[in-house]
Amino acid sequence: MNNRRGSVPEKVRRLFDIRNRYGTDAAAEKLALLGELVGPVVKSASDLELLHSALCFIRAFPDSEQHHRRARAQLEAFHRRVENLSRQQRAKLDDSGIAGTDLYYAFSFHVAQWLYRRARGAITIDWAEMEHVERLDDLLELVLHGSEDEYFNSGWVTGREWLDIARGDTPDFDWLMAQTGDRARARTWAQLYDAANISLRWQLDDGACSKGTNAYPAADIVARPAGMRRGPAFPKQEILRPLNNLEKLSRRDGSRMIDVAMASLALRHRETWHFNHANPEEIYLADVGEGVSVALFGLLPEYRFPLECTMGYLVLANGAPVGYGGSSILFRQVNTGVNVFDEYRGSEAAFIWIQVMRVYHHLTGCTRYIANAYQFGADNDEALQSGAFWFYYRLGYRPVAASVRRLAAREWQCIRADRGYRSSLSALRRLSSCDMHLTLPGARASELFDERWIETSSLLATRELAKAHGKSRTAAARWLARQVAHDVGVEDIDNWTRQQRRALELIAPFVAATEPHSWPARARRAFRDVLASKGAPDEVGFARRMGRHDVFLQALRTRCRAAERKPL
Repeated sequence: MNNRRGSVPEKVRRLFDIRNRYGTDAAAEKLALLGELVGPVVKSASDLELLHSALCFIRAFPDSEQHHRRARAQLEAFHRRVENLSRQQRAKLDDSGIAGTDLYYAFSFHVAQWLYRRARGAITIDWAEMEHVERLDDLLELVLHGSEDEYFNSGWVTGREWLDIARGDTPDFDWLMAQTGDRARARTWAQLYDAANISLRWQLDDGACSKGTNAYPAADIVARPAGMRRGPAFPKQEILRPLNNLEKLSRRDGSRMIDVAMASLALRHRETWHFNHANPEEIYLADVGEGVSVALFGLLPEYRFPLECTMGYLVLANGAPVGYGGSSILFRQVNTGVNVFDEYRGSEAAFIWIQVMRVYHHLTGCTRYIANAYQFGADNDEALQSGAFWFYYRLGYRPVAASVRRLAAREWQCIRADRGYRSSLSALRRLSSCDMHLTLPGARASELFDERWIETSSLLATRELAKAHGKSRTAAARWLARQVAHDVGVEDIDNWTRQQRRALELIAPFVAATEPHSWPARARRAFRDVLASKGAPDEVGFARRMGRHDVFLQALRTRCRAAERKPL
């Protein structure tokens, strides 16, 4: 096809079709199309969205630095293309995350706080989509000055009408968020804000924050003329391969990375605990080659889980976020999955996912990876129909149920014998009826902590707190914390930091259930460091130490099994 003779929609389609093709001819054609599409107006919203996706892909995985520059330049000016659309066509791009469009969503309080800090003036309340406007009144009650009570509660005005008076010439969202700076009432604010389910309108305008411009600054642009990397023939060996390019970011750079992560999800109507509560002082970045890097996010101490170490990850290609996920790390296992953003489908997902596992292994010492059935089809029709099960299977994951493993082996033989063979939906449903695990050399079955035991452990914790003879939950937790500290030989927890004491109070009920006073002396001594590290600035140290403490693992497994036999 001679692109110079094609129509604008044909050129857009062609650029999208060859975005992930490489080689001399493909590179030359992409470069020509990038040049030819600079000037012409794209009149259709669907064509414009297709062009945007192609540009995003080329920016992240360019054939050359020139390809990157041209794609990036077009993305940075993309809002002008949107302005050229008719009003009807422009409306079709709402919620696309593209510069120059509007995005509508009821974000949680923590994301709303981030938007207030990073996009002030661009957010307004979308009153038309507020289903329960009256719930806003409970939030406004916290704002009222004593002199305003009578009028607010008079019945003469609605909450919205009062807010319009109170805010003056300040945008409604900005005014509301400016009232929420009282840290002492932060939890109450969050609960009431989320209960109100406040719909927002985010005007992306000139694209300072959009899918096409959101990126972490890359020191160098890395081209890939050879194209995408495939998953290695021996994934486990690749995971174990030494990782030499892993660094802990400064607080400043960590904050920048969090901003990129938050924006990457907010622009797609998503959010996750791992990014909402990320710790800017515990962000790790690993260079895995070809311009691709993996960032891991630790949590702020006040948002950590009692027993698990919870971390998120963001995958970047030449600084552009291309995928994300979260993980729960417990003992030497990590429960996680892969999510690639739509614009970057057709890239090197298998290779990238292996690198994510590699980073987790070298940072936390985990030897078992768990993929929940939802990731590949259980109650997830999109994953089911995409054949996501085979994505994990090819990388070495295997179903935990023996009958499902046998079915998978039979289906795999059919696939290898006939390239045109496709597993039926009924077969895929059976294959997605249980979790899948990937185990590294050295992983033992006795190390597996079944996920249902996390809930059982919570039951054990309740039973231990009940032994506090009617004390309040706060007092009971403090009592157990001192008991556990005494049992393992911690001399004075009063010398610990506030965060360490808080973390000890959270984990103490689980530990108390295992009767640590009965442990061997060596195990008790080692557990002192486990407890102290839970509330440390860096939670990765806790994950490593927990993974090495086999006595606690086996004791908790035993107690969970016993509790399941006698649930009450």
